[in-house]
Amino acid sequence: ALLVTDSHAIETAIAALQAQRALLGDAAVDAGLAVLRDKLVASRAETAHRAHETQQQLRQVTVLFLDIVGSTELSRQLDPEDAHGIFDGLLASATATVQAFQGKVLQYAGDSLLAVFGAEQSSEDDAERAVRAGLALLDLGREHGAHVQQRFGHSGFDVRVGAHTGGVLLGGGVDNAGSIRGVAVHTPARMEQSAPAGALRISHDTYRQVRGLFDLEPQPAMLVKGRDEPIVTYLVRSVRPRTFRVAARGIEGIDTRMVGREAELAALQRAFEQVFVPGASTAFAACTVVAEAGVGKSRLLHEFEAWAGARPEAFSVFRGRATPQTQSQPYGLLRDILAWRFQINDGDTMELAKRKLEEGIAPLFEADDGAELAQAHAHLLGHLIGLDFQASRHIKPILADSRQIRSRGFHAAAQMFRRVHLRSNAPVLLLLDDLHWADEPSLDFLATLAPANADLPMLVIGLARPTLFERRADVWGGTEAQRIDLTPLGAQGSRDLAAELL
Repeated sequence: ALLVTDSHAIETAIAALQAQRALLGDAAVDAGLAVLRDKLVASRAETAHRAHETQQQLRQVTVLFLDIVGSTELSRQLDPEDAHGIFDGLLASATATVQAFQGKVLQYAGDSLLAVFGAEQSSEDDAERAVRAGLALLDLGREHGAHVQQRFGHSGFDVRVGAHTGGVLLGGGVDNAGSIRGVAVHTPARMEQSAPAGALRISHDTYRQVRGLFDLEPQPAMLVKGRDEPIVTYLVRSVRPRTFRVAARGIEGIDTRMVGREAELAALQRAFEQVFVPGASTAFAACTVVAEAGVGKSRLLHEFEAWAGARPEAFSVFRGRATPQTQSQPYGLLRDILAWRFQINDGDTMELAKRKLEEGIAPLFEADDGAELAQAHAHLLGHLIGLDFQASRHIKPILADSRQIRSRGFHAAAQMFRRVHLRSNAPVLLLLDDLHWADEPSLDFLATLAPANADLPMLVIGLARPTLFERRADVWGGTEAQRIDLTPLGAQGSRDLAAELL
């Protein structure tokens, strides 16, 4: 028994020895138990140590710091119970906000907190969600500041937030669950400390992940502990209305021509000309650009948009972008298409979002269907994508009939494109990014869109990874669509790109 090192086996040996007490006597049993218990303690300690070591991992994350502004002054003016109640209430609300954006709070320190986005699983939008969470935390700080002002007559209560993207070591050590180490932890702390009250400052590394998505104000370069050179930072002012992410690949500050994708660009241009040049064609067309991450889908679409924008023909544009989060949100991609078109922002209240949707949809149908039916189309489509129209007289009678709501909502969405075309007398261009993340109901809609608008001058361009076709062999509902596969640049293309950069 003294040679046993497994905790479970030691516990079994202890129980067996206890059962022999009447036969062996107390002295012998107690002596044996003392040795076994020492070995059990050592075994458990070793197991815990190994667990801590195996839980350590180096990850690329976005770290967010929040600190309460004016806490010291407030503590001087209020009773300790009232002051701590305010601080704890804000930190509890801040934690819930971070979690709502799929972040994880690792540490609390007095009147501040540290959160990480991408701790358990890295996602392409970790930095975006962190910045969105930061803006939501600023709103939270203003709300609590107004409450403190109203109840205690104290002004100046607010928060400031900093964020940075980089590599950190998570886990291990005494505080395994909340342990985080690395230079990337000092940087967001400096971002927060130097941010004005009520502001969010991000590093250039985070900016590279989110540029194009937020309104930013560049700040003078500043020194940060652990970095030899000053870094550029930005104050985040607001979320930009429904925009595509600007890819952060390549060498920043260097604009190059597109290399090695001439044939693929020409294919998109031909599809445009067939559908959009008056008299050439009046048929719905779809193109799916397929490639793994980083191969050049976004750059190809960017070049196509620049080419199409320089053309003399007028056309109406819709956009939609799926994310890892929308994959689990029914009609998430369809909602994004409508939100981009009608400028419905994530920060809009439910009432404002409903009003924007109704004001965008109903006028498209009024001339042919009348005001009442036009409103019904808007309410049905809004209810389908998750806006709260259940009190509407158009929704109440069919509230329990999800199949009818889906069918009529799909019809309204498909007709929306047709009505936009009829009002503008211009073809329609629908650009869809990251289709591999699209939710199943939105893919169901795309499968019905092509047959419903087969005679409409409409071009849909979707960007996707090959994994999309593992879920859906037929994305466009039987409509013949062109698939454009991108492969990594060959030797000559790589040399041309290097020469272009140099």
